[in-house]
Amino acid sequence: MEPENPDYDVARYGDAGAQVLAKLVKHVVCLSWIDVRTEPLGLGNQESDYDPAAFAISGFVITVRSIWFFITAGHILQDLKSRLRVGRRIMKSRLFADLASKKTSQAVPFTLGDTPQWYINSEGVDYAVIPLRPGFVRPLIADGILPLTETSWNDCPDKADDYFLLGFPSQAKTVSIASNGIKGTVNISVGCPLLPIFPVSDPPSTLKCSNARFYAKVPIVGGIVQGIQTKLTDIDGMSGGPIFAIKWIDSKNIRYWVIAVQSGWLRSERTLAACPILPLVNAIEQSIDDHLGSVDEYDVTQS
Repeated sequence: MEPENPDYDVARYGDAGAQVLAKLVKHVVCLSWIDVRTEPLGLGNQESDYDPAAFAISGFVITVRSIWFFITAGHILQDLKSRLRVGRRIMKSRLFADLASKKTSQAVPFTLGDTPQWYINSEGVDYAVIPLRPGFVRPLIADGILPLTETSWNDCPDKADDYFLLGFPSQAKTVSIASNGIKGTVNISVGCPLLPIFPVSDPPSTLKCSNARFYAKVPIVGGIVQGIQTKLTDIDGMSGGPIFAIKWIDSKNIRYWVIAVQSGWLRSERTLAACPILPLVNAIEQSIDDHLGSVDEYDVTQS
Protein backbone atom coordinates (compact mmCIF):
# COMPACT_ATOMS: atom_id res chain seq x y z
CA MET A 1 0.00 0.00 0.00
CA GLU A 2 1.27 3.46 -0.90
CA PRO A 3 1.80 5.83 2.03
CA GLU A 4 -0.46 8.89 2.22
CA ASN A 5 0.54 12.08 0.47
CA PRO A 6 1.94 14.96 2.42
CA ASP A 7 -0.21 18.09 2.29
CA TYR A 8 -0.58 18.80 -1.40
CA ASP A 9 -2.83 21.46 -2.88
CA VAL A 10 -3.17 20.68 -6.56
CA ALA A 11 -4.91 23.96 -7.35
CA ARG A 12 -2.04 25.94 -5.85
CA TYR A 13 0.34 24.63 -8.49
CA GLY A 14 -1.91 25.33 -11.48
CA ASP A 15 -1.20 28.54 -13.37
CA ALA A 16 1.47 29.58 -10.86
CA GLY A 17 3.22 26.24 -11.27
CA ALA A 18 3.38 26.64 -15.03
CA GLN A 19 5.07 30.02 -14.54
CA VAL A 20 7.60 28.54 -12.13
CA LEU A 21 8.36 25.65 -14.50
CA ALA A 22 9.02 28.09 -17.34
CA LYS A 23 11.63 29.88 -15.19
CA LEU A 24 13.37 26.78 -13.84
CA VAL A 25 13.35 24.46 -16.84
CA LYS A 26 15.81 26.67 -18.74
CA HIS A 27 18.57 25.31 -16.46
CA VAL A 28 17.72 21.62 -16.94
CA VAL A 29 19.47 19.46 -19.55
CA CYS A 30 19.10 15.84 -20.61
CA LEU A 31 22.24 13.86 -21.52
CA SER A 32 21.68 10.81 -23.72
CA TRP A 33 23.98 8.19 -25.16
CA ILE A 34 24.11 4.81 -26.85
CA ASP A 35 26.68 2.27 -25.79
CA VAL A 36 27.47 -0.97 -27.62
CA ARG A 37 29.65 -4.03 -27.22
CA THR A 38 33.25 -3.55 -28.32
CA GLU A 39 33.23 -7.05 -29.77
CA PRO A 40 30.05 -8.29 -31.47
CA LEU A 41 28.30 -11.36 -30.16
CA GLY A 42 28.13 -12.93 -33.62
CA LEU A 43 29.56 -11.89 -36.97
CA GLY A 44 28.72 -8.24 -36.46
CA ASN A 45 26.24 -8.26 -39.34
CA GLN A 46 23.23 -7.48 -37.18
CA GLU A 47 22.51 -4.58 -34.84
CA SER A 48 21.69 -7.09 -32.10
CA ASP A 49 25.23 -8.49 -32.32
CA TYR A 50 26.45 -5.25 -30.73
CA ASP A 51 23.73 -5.24 -28.05
CA PRO A 52 23.06 -1.47 -28.24
CA ALA A 53 21.59 0.20 -25.17
CA ALA A 54 20.25 3.75 -24.92
CA PHE A 55 20.15 6.02 -21.89
CA ALA A 56 18.78 9.49 -21.11
CA ILE A 57 19.65 11.07 -17.75
CA SER A 58 18.71 14.15 -15.77
CA GLY A 59 21.08 17.03 -15.12
CA PHE A 60 21.47 20.79 -15.12
CA VAL A 61 24.06 23.42 -15.94
CA ILE A 62 25.91 25.90 -13.74
CA THR A 63 28.70 28.36 -14.42
CA VAL A 64 31.73 28.89 -12.19
CA ARG A 65 34.38 31.42 -13.21
CA SER A 66 32.87 31.70 -16.70
CA ILE A 67 33.03 27.92 -17.23
CA TRP A 68 29.87 25.91 -17.84
CA PHE A 69 29.47 22.57 -16.06
CA PHE A 70 26.92 19.82 -16.57
CA ILE A 71 25.93 18.46 -13.15
CA THR A 72 24.31 15.12 -12.43
CA ALA A 73 24.49 12.32 -9.85
CA GLY A 74 27.79 10.50 -9.37
CA HIS A 75 26.25 7.05 -9.41
CA ILE A 76 25.14 7.62 -13.01
CA LEU A 77 28.67 8.08 -14.34
CA GLN A 78 29.87 5.33 -12.01
CA ASP A 79 27.38 2.93 -13.60
CA LEU A 80 28.48 4.06 -17.07
CA LYS A 81 32.15 3.47 -16.25
CA SER A 82 31.26 -0.01 -14.99
CA ARG A 83 29.62 -0.78 -18.32
CA LEU A 84 32.65 0.45 -20.26
CA ARG A 85 35.00 -1.67 -18.17
CA VAL A 86 33.27 -4.87 -19.25
CA GLY A 87 33.73 -4.48 -23.00
CA ARG A 88 31.40 -1.69 -24.07
CA ARG A 89 32.01 1.67 -25.70
CA ILE A 90 30.02 4.87 -26.18
CA MET A 91 28.88 5.11 -29.77
CA LYS A 92 27.31 8.56 -29.66
CA SER A 93 25.95 11.03 -27.13
CA ARG A 94 23.84 14.18 -27.19
CA LEU A 95 22.62 17.00 -24.98
CA PHE A 96 18.98 18.10 -25.05
CA ALA A 97 16.95 20.95 -23.71
CA ASP A 98 13.48 20.08 -22.42
CA LEU A 99 11.90 18.54 -25.50
CA ALA A 100 8.43 18.49 -23.98
CA SER A 101 8.12 22.23 -23.46
CA LYS A 102 9.97 23.31 -26.62
CA LYS A 103 9.27 21.14 -29.63
CA THR A 104 11.88 22.92 -31.74
CA SER A 105 14.73 21.90 -29.44
CA GLN A 106 17.67 20.41 -31.28
CA ALA A 107 20.00 17.72 -30.01
CA VAL A 108 23.55 18.93 -29.43
CA PRO A 109 26.14 16.29 -30.48
CA PHE A 110 28.39 15.66 -27.50
CA THR A 111 31.66 13.79 -26.97
CA LEU A 112 30.87 12.13 -23.66
CA GLY A 113 33.60 9.51 -24.01
CA ASP A 114 36.33 12.08 -24.72
CA THR A 115 35.30 14.86 -22.32
CA PRO A 116 36.94 15.27 -18.88
CA GLN A 117 34.57 14.25 -16.11
CA TRP A 118 34.68 13.58 -12.42
CA TYR A 119 32.34 11.76 -10.09
CA ILE A 120 32.05 10.56 -6.52
CA ASN A 121 29.54 8.15 -5.02
CA SER A 122 30.58 7.33 -1.48
CA GLU A 123 28.86 7.55 1.92
CA GLY A 124 26.03 9.69 0.61
CA VAL A 125 28.24 12.03 -1.41
CA ASP A 126 26.92 11.61 -4.94
CA TYR A 127 28.02 14.14 -7.57
CA ALA A 128 29.19 14.14 -11.18
CA VAL A 129 30.71 17.10 -13.03
CA ILE A 130 31.40 17.51 -16.75
CA PRO A 131 32.91 20.80 -18.02
CA LEU A 132 31.43 22.02 -21.30
CA ARG A 133 33.55 23.63 -23.99
CA PRO A 134 32.12 26.70 -25.78
CA GLY A 135 31.31 24.57 -28.83
CA PHE A 136 28.72 22.71 -26.74
CA VAL A 137 27.60 25.79 -24.82
CA ARG A 138 26.67 27.96 -27.80
CA PRO A 139 23.93 25.66 -29.19
CA LEU A 140 22.51 25.19 -25.69
CA ILE A 141 22.24 28.96 -25.32
CA ALA A 142 20.60 29.14 -28.74
CA ASP A 143 18.05 26.61 -27.49
CA GLY A 144 17.17 28.76 -24.48
CA ILE A 145 19.32 27.03 -21.87
CA LEU A 146 20.99 29.25 -19.27
CA PRO A 147 23.37 28.25 -16.46
CA LEU A 148 22.75 28.73 -12.77
CA THR A 149 25.23 31.21 -11.29
CA GLU A 150 26.52 32.01 -7.80
CA THR A 151 23.43 34.14 -7.11
CA SER A 152 21.48 30.90 -7.50
CA TRP A 153 23.15 29.15 -4.56
CA ASN A 154 24.36 31.94 -2.26
CA ASP A 155 22.23 33.45 0.53
CA CYS A 156 19.47 30.87 0.31
CA PRO A 157 16.96 31.30 3.15
CA ASP A 158 16.73 28.58 5.79
CA LYS A 159 13.05 28.12 4.98
CA ALA A 160 11.52 28.66 1.56
CA ASP A 161 7.89 28.91 0.50
CA ASP A 162 8.13 25.93 -1.83
CA TYR A 163 10.57 23.25 -2.94
CA PHE A 164 10.61 21.61 -6.36
CA LEU A 165 12.47 18.76 -8.05
CA LEU A 166 13.03 18.90 -11.80
CA GLY A 167 14.32 16.17 -14.07
CA PHE A 168 13.25 13.51 -16.53
CA PRO A 169 11.34 10.68 -14.82
CA SER A 170 11.10 7.35 -16.57
CA GLN A 171 7.31 7.65 -16.52
CA ALA A 172 7.56 10.75 -18.75
CA LYS A 173 10.35 9.46 -20.96
CA THR A 174 10.60 7.18 -23.99
CA VAL A 175 14.02 6.06 -25.19
CA SER A 176 14.51 3.82 -28.23
CA ILE A 177 17.13 3.07 -30.85
CA ALA A 178 16.34 3.46 -34.53
CA SER A 179 17.45 0.33 -36.36
CA ASN A 180 20.49 1.15 -38.46
CA GLY A 181 23.22 -1.28 -37.47
CA ILE A 182 25.72 0.00 -34.93
CA LYS A 183 25.27 3.48 -36.40
CA GLY A 184 21.72 3.64 -35.11
CA THR A 185 20.33 6.81 -33.59
CA VAL A 186 18.51 7.20 -30.30
CA ASN A 187 14.97 8.52 -30.39
CA ILE A 188 14.01 10.34 -27.21
CA SER A 189 10.82 11.87 -25.94
CA VAL A 190 11.14 13.40 -22.50
CA GLY A 191 9.01 15.54 -20.23
CA CYS A 192 10.35 17.67 -17.39
CA PRO A 193 7.72 17.99 -14.66
CA LEU A 194 7.63 20.54 -11.88
CA LEU A 195 7.39 18.23 -8.87
CA PRO A 196 6.60 19.80 -5.48
CA ILE A 197 8.43 18.13 -2.61
CA PHE A 198 8.23 18.56 1.17
CA PRO A 199 11.39 18.65 3.33
CA VAL A 200 11.60 16.29 6.29
CA SER A 201 14.06 16.33 9.17
CA ASP A 202 13.72 12.67 10.19
CA PRO A 203 14.11 10.48 7.08
CA PRO A 204 13.94 6.67 7.07
CA SER A 205 17.06 5.12 8.58
CA THR A 206 17.95 3.39 5.30
CA LEU A 207 18.52 6.80 3.69
CA LYS A 208 20.55 8.32 6.50
CA CYS A 209 24.31 8.63 6.17
CA SER A 210 27.22 10.35 7.88
CA ASN A 211 27.28 13.26 5.43
CA ALA A 212 24.69 16.02 5.36
CA ARG A 213 21.90 15.49 2.86
CA PHE A 214 18.55 17.06 2.01
CA TYR A 215 15.51 14.84 2.52
CA ALA A 216 11.97 15.33 1.31
CA LYS A 217 8.64 13.58 0.87
CA VAL A 218 7.31 13.20 -2.66
CA PRO A 219 3.55 13.35 -3.31
CA ILE A 220 1.92 10.52 -5.22
CA VAL A 221 -0.07 13.03 -7.23
CA GLY A 222 2.76 14.07 -9.43
CA GLY A 223 4.04 17.09 -11.25
CA ILE A 224 3.21 19.56 -13.97
CA VAL A 225 4.24 18.72 -17.53
CA GLN A 226 3.53 21.40 -20.14
CA GLY A 227 1.18 23.08 -17.68
CA ILE A 228 -0.85 19.91 -17.16
CA GLN A 229 -1.12 18.11 -13.82
CA THR A 230 0.45 14.69 -14.40
CA LYS A 231 0.39 11.75 -12.03
CA LEU A 232 3.85 10.43 -11.22
CA THR A 233 4.03 7.41 -8.99
CA ASP A 234 7.82 7.04 -9.21
CA ILE A 235 10.74 9.47 -9.60
CA ASP A 236 13.04 6.86 -11.13
CA GLY A 237 15.12 8.63 -13.78
CA MET A 238 15.26 11.96 -11.93
CA SER A 239 18.60 11.26 -10.25
CA GLY A 240 20.93 14.14 -11.05
CA GLY A 241 18.10 16.63 -11.35
CA PRO A 242 18.20 19.93 -9.44
CA ILE A 243 16.17 20.73 -6.34
CA PHE A 244 15.07 24.35 -6.06
CA ALA A 245 13.94 26.46 -3.11
CA ILE A 246 11.39 29.14 -4.01
CA LYS A 247 10.39 32.42 -2.39
CA TRP A 248 7.34 34.19 -3.78
CA ILE A 249 7.80 37.92 -4.26
CA ASP A 250 4.17 38.29 -5.33
CA SER A 251 1.59 36.13 -7.12
CA LYS A 252 3.58 36.15 -10.38
CA ASN A 253 7.24 36.60 -9.44
CA ILE A 254 9.70 34.39 -7.58
CA ARG A 255 13.25 34.29 -6.30
CA TYR A 256 14.81 30.86 -6.52
CA TRP A 257 17.95 28.98 -5.47
CA VAL A 258 19.35 25.60 -6.43
CA ILE A 259 20.01 23.74 -3.17
CA ALA A 260 20.72 20.09 -3.98
CA VAL A 261 21.31 17.35 -6.55
CA GLN A 262 18.80 14.49 -6.48
CA SER A 263 20.54 11.24 -5.47
CA GLY A 264 18.55 8.60 -3.58
CA TRP A 265 14.94 7.42 -3.57
CA LEU A 266 13.05 5.14 -1.18
CA ARG A 267 9.81 4.53 -3.03
CA SER A 268 8.14 2.58 -0.24
CA GLU A 269 8.36 5.67 1.99
CA ARG A 270 7.99 8.24 -0.81
CA THR A 271 11.19 9.89 0.43
CA LEU A 272 14.14 11.21 -1.54
CA ALA A 273 17.69 12.09 -0.53
CA ALA A 274 19.72 14.78 -2.26
CA CYS A 275 23.26 16.13 -1.96
CA PRO A 276 23.67 19.84 -1.10
CA ILE A 277 24.99 22.05 -3.88
CA LEU A 278 27.42 24.21 -1.89
CA PRO A 279 30.08 21.53 -1.20
CA LEU A 280 30.10 20.71 -4.90
CA VAL A 281 30.50 24.33 -5.98
CA ASN A 282 33.28 24.86 -3.45
CA ALA A 283 35.12 21.79 -4.78
CA ILE A 284 34.78 23.00 -8.36
CA GLU A 285 36.14 26.43 -7.45
CA GLN A 286 39.16 24.91 -5.71
CA SER A 287 40.06 22.50 -8.48
CA ILE A 288 39.40 24.32 -11.77
CA ASP A 289 43.05 25.11 -12.49
CA ASP A 290 44.39 21.75 -11.27
CA HIS A 291 42.10 19.63 -13.39
CA LEU A 292 41.29 21.69 -16.46
CA GLY A 293 44.76 22.91 -17.37
CA SER A 294 44.14 25.84 -19.69
CA VAL A 295 40.98 27.45 -18.38
CA ASP A 296 40.68 29.54 -21.54
CA GLU A 297 39.73 26.39 -23.43
CA TYR A 298 36.48 26.26 -21.44
CA ASP A 299 35.90 29.96 -20.73
CA VAL A 300 32.86 31.03 -22.75
CA THR A 301 33.93 34.68 -22.55
CA GLN A 302 37.08 33.82 -24.55
CA SER A 303 35.26 32.29 -27.49
